[in-house]
Amino acid sequence: MKQKRTKFIAISVTLGFIVFIGIAIVTKLFSSADLPVQISGALLEAVVTALITYFLLTGQTQSEESKERNMKVFEKKQEVYHNFLDNLKMIIQDGEIKIGEKNAEGKIDRSVDELKDLIFQLGYLQMHASETTINCVLSELVKVIQCLNDFNSTEEQKKQKSAPEFYSSLSEALFKIVSTLKDDLYDDQENNPITKDKMNNILKECDLFVETTDFNKYELQKYFWDELRKQLDSKGYKIDDAEYDFRLDIDEYYARARNRHRCYGFSFDVYKLQDNTPVKFRVEIENQYFYGFPREEPKKENEAISKCIGEMKEFKPNEWWFGWKYPSDPLDFWSLNSEGFNTLKNPRKREEYIKGIADEIDRYIQKFRKIAKEQGI
Repeated sequence: MKQKRTKFIAISVTLGFIVFIGIAIVTKLFSSADLPVQISGALLEAVVTALITYFLLTGQTQSEESKERNMKVFEKKQEVYHNFLDNLKMIIQDGEIKIGEKNAEGKIDRSVDELKDLIFQLGYLQMHASETTINCVLSELVKVIQCLNDFNSTEEQKKQKSAPEFYSSLSEALFKIVSTLKDDLYDDQENNPITKDKMNNILKECDLFVETTDFNKYELQKYFWDELRKQLDSKGYKIDDAEYDFRLDIDEYYARARNRHRCYGFSFDVYKLQDNTPVKFRVEIENQYFYGFPREEPKKENEAISKCIGEMKEFKPNEWWFGWKYPSDPLDFWSLNSEGFNTLKNPRKREEYIKGIADEIDRYIQKFRKIAKEQGI
């Protein structure tokens, strides 16, 4: 209505100005020497000047009002977009979109409905965003929900393995949403989201470990045997029956408490005496795993080996071993209460942990070899 009135006044003044100029030309208003005519001309000139000034100021005011209005709209747009991201974070923080939640009394709290919250946030977004922006956000939001659903439906023992892909895909979808909103706000045509490759590199540098409720003792022990053989093989030790699968032993190990299956492991040669008798080293398990230099048969003596082991005070002899010992960081695979399991179950730390065990074994073997050579056996 205000614009129509302004337009009407502008047309009226323009017509009046044209009429005034016409009258002035016909009556020779500005060239007349008659005083009343000059006064009338001056008055008309003042009125025209005032009107022109009025319209110039009115135009300037409208421009400022439009600029101020656009600024307020932009600020509100920023606020809505930021709030959308904040609320999205709160909704997905616990790894799922909840509809109803049990309270402390065990009753379902129907006031918790994160899906409704998300729908309303999209409504606020739609008030300010273009159709293209909304469609892009919805497309990536579907991917976010799919990532959450896929990860939540993954078996507990497999979550650790799938965690890097989950975080990578979640990051990719979220960064595309942010990039879309940023482009809509600032019209940034060169605005590119953080790439999936860059995020994968970041994740590799992080100690990404997802704590799960399931502690798979079977898989953990199998990893121990397989990785330890691999680490020792990399040091040049040739493991006897290197491809042996320990799964059946492990199943029997945990099958019963009494008279359970144990005392299994692997062996390898570490030295040859001058009479070509091989010196074996063995890693074996009871409750804890242990290692040492086994006898070929129970109580069968070899003075040369026993003499060398005698100088290695860390090892204890018995009827089955020239010398045996527990590792410096024990692992009780039966009770599963050893501190080392906190490291062993972390996929990003377990390989380094087993490497430390292999290094420790290698040091004792090198010590035995040094003593044997010094004694000339």
